Amino acid sequence: MTQETVLRLIEKNLTAIYGYAFNKLYDKSEAEDLSQEIIIEILSSAENLKNDAAFWGFAWKIAENTFRKFIKRHELIKHCVSLESENLVEVLTSPESDEYTECDELKYRLRRELSLLGKRHREICISYYVHNKSCSSIAKEQGISIEMVKQNLFKVRKHLKEGMEMERKLGEKSYNPGILKLGFWGDWNHYGNVCNRKLPGAILLAAYNNPTTAEGLSLELGVAMPYLEEEIETLVAAGLLLKNGKKYETNIVIITNEYEKKFEKETSGIYPEVANEAYKDLAKMLPQIRLLDFKGNDYDDNRLLFAVINIALMNGYDKANELSPIGQPHKLALGGYGWVYGYDNNYENGKFRGIAGHAGNADGTAYFSAENYCALLSVQNFVHKNFAAEIEGMCDAILEKTPDTSNITLPYLIENKFIISKDGKLLANFPVFEEKVFNELCELLIPASKIVSECMINISDKGESILSAMVPSHLKEQCKDIAKIYHRLNTAAYLMEALIKSGVLIPPEDKAPLCVFGVKIK
Repeated sequence: MTQETVLRLIEKNLTAIYGYAFNKLYDKSEAEDLSQEIIIEILSSAENLKNDAAFWGFAWKIAENTFRKFIKRHELIKHCVSLESENLVEVLTSPESDEYTECDELKYRLRRELSLLGKRHREICISYYVHNKSCSSIAKEQGISIEMVKQNLFKVRKHLKEGMEMERKLGEKSYNPGILKLGFWGDWNHYGNVCNRKLPGAILLAAYNNPTTAEGLSLELGVAMPYLEEEIETLVAAGLLLKNGKKYETNIVIITNEYEKKFEKETSGIYPEVANEAYKDLAKMLPQIRLLDFKGNDYDDNRLLFAVINIALMNGYDKANELSPIGQPHKLALGGYGWVYGYDNNYENGKFRGIAGHAGNADGTAYFSAENYCALLSVQNFVHKNFAAEIEGMCDAILEKTPDTSNITLPYLIENKFIISKDGKLLANFPVFEEKVFNELCELLIPASKIVSECMINISDKGESILSAMVPSHLKEQCKDIAKIYHRLNTAAYLMEALIKSGVLIPPEDKAPLCVFGVKIK
């Protein structure tokens, strides 16, 4: 008999099947469960039927067998969570049988429910039922009263019985945890390693849109509570996760793929026009710029324009923050001040990859700035190996000093062509300005920087509006600052990318610090 025929017969007689279950159990909820099990068993055995006439005799036989299994299972569950500790120990420690049985199923269900218990409930349960400790002994260990221990044991038994009768399902993140990367903006980043592993990131993603209990997180992630609790405590201590009553919710804005797609759809047409307008102004200024006295004024037009455009973009960024400033940095739980936010897409959509802005040496005689644009990562990627030492090495090159052999970052800086070692001196492989000359250059760049700043403010305002409509309500107040931090530098990168795509700027094939400049200070 086909599945379609059996389904038709079942649909015609659903009331009879439910009536049979209710007459056996006299409980609406349990009758519904039994009815569903009977239907599943009939469907799974349908291929053994030869004709319609045999259907009902076969169906009622299956119903009787299913009912007996149903009762047996429920009696075993009650037995497993009875007051006698040896019952619980027996179920937990009994050896696996060669053939899967009802008892094996109950054992797995019991272990599952124990793994979902909170720390105190779990410790009291194991101490009492497995280690045979007295209530008074447990009370001393937990620092609570004997009566409280008894109350906890009562709650545990109730939880185990109810849980074992449930069909629990693991969430999507048990097999697809997602990727969460943290972004940081502030004085010193103490959050760099917090989400290097999958589990902390998966917790923050799971608790982002819906406040969730620890038990809910355990099921969603497929991770038992004993392993999950420390991760949750660490995230709460770091200020990344909030606990409200029994539920947890993520305490940082996450730049999601969904948000990025919506944002790009509304803004992608803006950048080419703005980039072209700023470029035309800068190209006209190039002859005047070459008249300024600085190292690099003899670069070819393409190389010099990369440097000048980058300076105009950074000046535009500073102007945007002056006209529409980012708020006061927050005191962070792990130390320092700033903002922490997240991406659920492994930086796939961002166009900017970090900045070393106004990085000055210890004696205050020089500073440099290095901007990493995704469109130029193959030729320039200023990665922080040892930032304090890198600053000194870069500034020594700006000042053309002799190499400091104790500076362990010099080989990296030379290999990646940020600096050159020649005739016993370090030399910068990028434009270097006296402070007065740099200020003169910035005056020439004001019109282009103004175009950039207006675009950045416009873009970050759009970002704030879209982001505020998509984040959980308790995170809305963070959106203004996060939109400015994320989108303004990203806008600079979109503008740079637009100029490269249009062909007016051409990246070289070899490594070159195209978007780095240095300033000597008197």
